[in-house]
This record gives sequence, C-alpha cells and structure tokens, in this order.
Amino acid sequence: MRTHQNRFIGYLNSLHNLTASGANALAESQALNSYFGELYEPFALVSELKRILAKSTEQVVILTGHAGDGKSTVALDVFKSIQNLPLQQPLNSPMLQRVVIPTDQGYITIVKDMSELSSIERQSYLKQAFEEEGRWLIVSNTGPLLHSLLDYGESQGQKDIESRVLALLDAPLNETALEQNVLNVFNKPLLILNLTRLDNVALGARILGKLIAHSGWAECAECSIVEACPLVLNRRALLETKSIVMNRVRWIYRRISDYEQRLTLRQIVAQLAFGLTGGMSCAEAQARIEVSTAIGAKRGIKSLQEILFSESFFGYRAGIPDSRTERLQAIALLRRSMMGGPVSASHERELIQGVSEGWAELPNALEPLAEFWQRISTDRKAVSTRAALRRMLLMFGKMKSNRTNDAQIFFDTMLHSPGLRALDDWQRAGKLELSLTESKNLRKACLNVLLEAFSGFSASQFEARHDNLYLTLRRPDRAVVQPTQLIIGSLPFRDFDLKFDSVMRLPKLIYRPAAVELLLTLPLLDYIHRRAAGELGNDLTPIYQAQLNRFQGELLQVDKIHHGQEGEISFLRAGIDGDVKVYRYTLDEQKQRLEKA
Repeated sequence: MRTHQNRFIGYLNSLHNLTASGANALAESQALNSYFGELYEPFALVSELKRILAKSTEQVVILTGHAGDGKSTVALDVFKSIQNLPLQQPLNSPMLQRVVIPTDQGYITIVKDMSELSSIERQSYLKQAFEEEGRWLIVSNTGPLLHSLLDYGESQGQKDIESRVLALLDAPLNETALEQNVLNVFNKPLLILNLTRLDNVALGARILGKLIAHSGWAECAECSIVEACPLVLNRRALLETKSIVMNRVRWIYRRISDYEQRLTLRQIVAQLAFGLTGGMSCAEAQARIEVSTAIGAKRGIKSLQEILFSESFFGYRAGIPDSRTERLQAIALLRRSMMGGPVSASHERELIQGVSEGWAELPNALEPLAEFWQRISTDRKAVSTRAALRRMLLMFGKMKSNRTNDAQIFFDTMLHSPGLRALDDWQRAGKLELSLTESKNLRKACLNVLLEAFSGFSASQFEARHDNLYLTLRRPDRAVVQPTQLIIGSLPFRDFDLKFDSVMRLPKLIYRPAAVELLLTLPLLDYIHRRAAGELGNDLTPIYQAQLNRFQGELLQVDKIHHGQEGEISFLRAGIDGDVKVYRYTLDEQKQRLEKA
C-alpha cells in the first residue's frame, strides 16, 4: 500500500500542547514556518501602528497583554510593514530581542519582549526610549510592564501614575483610534495598548476558515488511503459546510468570551488545530485503515467518529470525554457549558427517528457516520451517542428553509444563550438590525427587568399597560420582603431608547433626557430574554447586578425624575392577590395627615 506522511498534518498537531511537539504554537516559530503564511490573519491595528510610528513626532508604544494574545505577532507585523516586507512571508532567521530600523523620520526601535529582561535592563530600555531620540515599540507582559513603568515614573518624580496606567490598561481598545490610549507624563507621549481588550472572536473564526482551505491538504492526494482517511473525511465535511461551521465557532467563542472567560488567540488556534486532527497523525490514520474490515470510504467511519470536528472541538471522542484535552483551556471552558444535552421532546424524537427527518441537513461526508450513530442512539442507554449527534447538528447542521424556528430553538438551547445570535448579527453589522416592533418589544423587556430589579416585584404583578419605571426606597440587602415601597422617582418608558455603541460593540439602553446609559452585555441580554419568556431562572451574578445598581444610581442623580405634583407622595403596594398598584397621597398640612390624591 502506497502511503504518504503529510507534513501539514504534523504542523497542525504542533499547534496544540497535547504532545511535546507543540513548539509551533509560539509566534517565534510561526515567523519562520512556511505553512504560516496562508494562515496569517492580520490585526487591524498593525497599519495604524505603522502610521503612528512613521510620524515625525517621537513617542513610545507599548504592547501588553497575556501570553498568547498576539503581542509578538503584532510586533513582527510592524517590523515587516516598516521594511515593506510581505506580511505572509516567513523570516529567514529569528527576530532579535532588539531591532533598530532606520527610516526617513529617524530610528524606530522594536523590543521583542521586555518581560524576558531583568528589572535593571528594563529600566535601562525605558530610560533610552523616553530620553533619547527615536520612536520605540516595546512588547511586555502586563505584570513586568506595570512594575517597570511605576519604577521609572518614580525616578522621574511621577509618583501618582499608577491609577492612570491602570485606567489605560482597562480602557476599550479601538483599533482605528489608538490615540485615545496615550499617557502624557514623560518626555515623550506613551501609547499603551492592552491586547486583552481586543475582541479575537471573529479573528478565530476566520483562522478556522484558513485552516480548512489550506493548500497543505493537497499532499493527501498522494496517499492511497485518501478516500477512507478519517483526517481527510473530517476536513471534507468542514469544507462542505465551511461558512456554517465558521459561524457556529464564532457563536461559541462569543458565548465563552462574553461570560467573562476570554480566550487568548493561542488558545483558540490550539483548539481549532486539535479539532481538525483530534491529535491523530498520518501514521495512526493509516494503521487504523489497514486493519479495517469495511469496504471503501466506510473503512474510515470508525476512526472518524473519534476525531470528528464536532467532537474533538468540545474535547470528546465518539461521545466520551477525552481526558487528554483537559490541558486545552478552550476545551476546559466549553466542558463547563455542558453543550450536548437534550433540547426538547420533539427534537429528541426526531434524533432517534433519523437526523434527516429533523430541522437540519448534514454534509454528504457525514451521512454514513450520522446513520451509524442514529442506529445506536435508539438504545435508551446510548446517552453519549445522542449527545454526539446533537453536537454534530450544532456544528454542521444546515437549516431547512421550512424549519427555521425549530433550528433557532435548538441553537439557543444548545448554546445556553437566547440573545447570542442576535448580538452576533448586530456586531457584524455594526448596528441594531431590528424592526420597529422588535425594538419596541426589546426595550419593554429591558425596562420590565429593570422594574423588577429596582422594586423587587415581578413585572407580571403590575398592570398590563404599565409604562413607568419606578425607583423606590428598597432595602439594599433585599433580605426582607417589602410589600409597600416609597417611590422616589418615576420615569416614563417612552423616555428610554435602544442604540448601538460602536466602541464597545454592544447595544445600550439610554435614558434620553440625561443620556444615562446601560450597556446590554450578553449575560444581561440573556437574562432579559429569559424573563420576557416567563422563565424564573437564576439571579444575576454580582458583577451584572452591580451594573444595574450603578444605572439606578445614575438615574437617581437626574433632576426632576419624579413627575408627580408638588407635595405628592407615591407608594408601590402589593395587595393580598399579589397585584402591585400605585397609590398617591397629598399632605394636608392643616390636618397633618395624608389624603388620597
């Protein structure tokens, strides 16, 4: 049998850290690798950094963030861009720790990683950067950077810069408006760019597309087992549904990222590479095919179920957790989400009857495996197989035109997020794509949740046509039920509006008269959708509850928030039937008593 060892498969397996061959996960190795050029996806801020460094004004630029965020890759791209080298072309030799590049505007110095230097060396570099001629680009992890800047600031008589540096590290990073991240306290302007503030979700999905389409797969054509090879079958299924899988991967990374569990670009690439190979080498694939007793392409089905992208991406092998993947942070986070559980009775019935009977169409390359899993899934004990089928549908399923509603229910349930798909659409469009009715319904759902959060009463306890947001003197500890509450503010629903924040890339609820804003993060959106659907659900986590409390505090600062008559006192009161009504009283000063208004 004529077999072939595809070097590209070896390269993919070197991008994750499940074996000792994970060296190519580092930017230094990628810079020299011939396969990397086709996978290269430029950061938008590279061209802006080149423009800033090309200006005659001298300044210092510092790239910081977590290991794996892409700091070294950005510095390497700037290095190539300044010298007019193709960004996709690998270097002939590793980039030096310090590179000085002459330009028409003077020298540009790039320090590849200041974190690797001693504290004395770091102080020496900062002194040169700020006090000698030239422009500097410095790469550093956040911890060493903060200590080094504070020490240098103290040597320059700047002893109170810590809060300002921390504010820049926590500031949003707009790739087309970097000047807003400048600190002017030293001899030169200091531009601090914290790459942990970059949204790498869409970038990760685009890299998957390049991994799937890479020319390195062409080497597989020389192998005699190409028609049955599980690696080729896995890639063929991804190629058939490339845009679909890219969308689903983006959704999943958005779900992880927006629930305060951000992944670095290195962690994303490691998971994607493992998703394509399941850690299997060409030699392993060939050995499995040789011992198979099946005929034709079916010889690879048994092996395909162990490395299928929809399984390996989540850290499973044919429905069984793969213990090796615990070292991949992205998969470890996904495991906590428990994606693959039952959706509904009707979806389960269709799953057992046959995937083709349900809401989705699967790629031709997966039909034999889907049929095999479906036959097994009829056994009530085959829980893991049914979970594997659901993940297959989640990643590869193409919606049938007459079953979009069933598909949307499936996605929202599997992703544990009813607001994710809409938020993804808005972020890609850069605006809220809502009809007038949809906007009105979402705004009311937001305000009903705020009404519940501020008063402690369910929105269903109020009259069906209620249209005011009440701010009350509710106990902050919320330890006691308060059936009667004093109203200190009343804001009409009509004074609120929904907009899209182009910097934060999030929808926001605005109280128009005073421009008080509440960013609608994905956890808040999900909570709002669930409450609007009548779900009781869990309480908001403290961080998001704090957002609502802050919004309430800002609303309380608005002048004339109480629109009642002079001398009027209003209460919210829950009756014995649970209905909440507004009671208004006026103070009769002569009789010294309250009278119903």
